[in-house]
Amino acid sequence: MALHLFYKQTLLLLDTELDRIKKALDRLPQELAWKKGRESTNSIGNLCLHLAGNEYQNVVSAIGGKPFVRERSAEFLAEGTHTNEELYASLSQVREQSRQVIERLSDEDFHRVVTIAYPPGAGIESYQKTILEILYHTTSHYSYHTGQIVYMTRLLQDGDERLLRWKH
Repeated sequence: MALHLFYKQTLLLLDTELDRIKKALDRLPQELAWKKGRESTNSIGNLCLHLAGNEYQNVVSAIGGKPFVRERSAEFLAEGTHTNEELYASLSQVREQSRQVIERLSDEDFHRVVTIAYPPGAGIESYQKTILEILYHTTSHYSYHTGQIVYMTRLLQDGDERLLRWKH
């Protein structure tokens, strides 16, 4: 029962962060979603592509057993290749796939070890983690980058609207 609550809370947190990203994308014209603070940083668009790729790889592919489909470096090299609507659609499509995987997990799956695979030459070694560790990592990773997206949106948007109605 406690594991069911963990899975449910994981989806709730991921959905909350996705809603924040949607609000951010809705406030910016497409060209600002691809603006970088400087060349060595990522744009909001890059971060959205990265979040979709990471969630797909960790949840849909590693846990759900779907084919590995990701070109991680392309997420960071893209420049203006997707509209804000396409970025959100990509994030939403991956979320729905993740939801299907997570909702099917049983208590026995909690400690099952799965492999996060990277292709040869990717510069990142494949590794193994329990499903608990992967879901925890995916959620905290998603939240971290959502915070960056929200902050960048506040810097880039016209006016001084509080994106999340927070005072800070």
